[in-house]
Amino acid sequence: MTAYPIGGTDAEKKTYRPEIYDNNIVLTRIRLARNVKGYPFYIADKTTAADIVKRVARAAGRAGEFRLYHLSMLSKNMREMLKERHLVSSALIKNAARSAVLIDKDESLSVMIHEEDVLREQCFMRGLALDECYKRLDALDDELSKSVDFAYDDKLGYLTACPTNAGTGLRASVMLFLPALTESGKLKEVVEEIERLGLTVRGAYGEGSKAEGNLYQVSNEVTLGMSEREIITEVEEAVLSVCDWERETRESYYKPIMLSTENECRRALAVLENSVLLTYSEYLSYISSVKLGLSLGFFRFENPQAIDDLTITARPANLTERAGRALGEEEREHYRAEFVKKSLIKIKGE
Repeated sequence: MTAYPIGGTDAEKKTYRPEIYDNNIVLTRIRLARNVKGYPFYIADKTTAADIVKRVARAAGRAGEFRLYHLSMLSKNMREMLKERHLVSSALIKNAARSAVLIDKDESLSVMIHEEDVLREQCFMRGLALDECYKRLDALDDELSKSVDFAYDDKLGYLTACPTNAGTGLRASVMLFLPALTESGKLKEVVEEIERLGLTVRGAYGEGSKAEGNLYQVSNEVTLGMSEREIITEVEEAVLSVCDWERETRESYYKPIMLSTENECRRALAVLENSVLLTYSEYLSYISSVKLGLSLGFFRFENPQAIDDLTITARPANLTERAGRALGEEEREHYRAEFVKKSLIKIKGE
């Protein structure tokens, strides 16, 4: 495998070109961890915790249109649905008695309140959009800081529950689709190189999660001693290098087996278009083959990026919310099969 350097001089730096990289890059997320000056990271007092929720909600309202959800008032399925959509975390759900989340109308901005840190601010955007994500989240963070005095140390920077988040409190993550590296067995080599540089590769749902559908997150591991610009630049260069590794591997790995690969991709699409019952694990396997078929030019869809939205909305809790009632196992598999069929018609542009 060719070694693609990460970092280097300005002349060596990679340039993001959507037409080359967007069939690998799914989603960008920027997260900021913040705590409140004079208070512990975990605020046990219910009155104080509720007061902070109110202050943060008012401040966010000055920055945009947000909806406030108290997790204690949400059903178990609704909490899980928000988790599937990356809007809340397991830690926030565990602290449901005190926690809340603010979500803007297009779900690109959210603020978790009383998670591992008092605040976890997030911004999501399609494709590789680290700069734009940070710009939007920084504006929200500035507005929140007018109402909440953040815990900050002149030497350490922003103070956080986990020492690796101290400093800027910034975690930059990019979700990637890496079928060739996974199937060829070369992903281990890539992960080792990324980790050697102080970054990390995880599953689609972050720390502790397994990779699903050949989806992985590349993100920074630490923030202390680095500026926001340095973190964003480091992650972007790593992401583009991983995409280059994936593209090179696709060319070498699939070329000798192109017909069998095309057959597999077309069969996967046929199964999704004709299934009566469909488990989520089956969906992930087949949709990964369809995405591969798109990237190799076997198919042309009018709105291929919508597949990534479908991968979330086809998850169990999202299906239950869409159905408006609890679904039995077989009923849910049938509902998913019908939902995927109808969605693919729109995605293909038929």
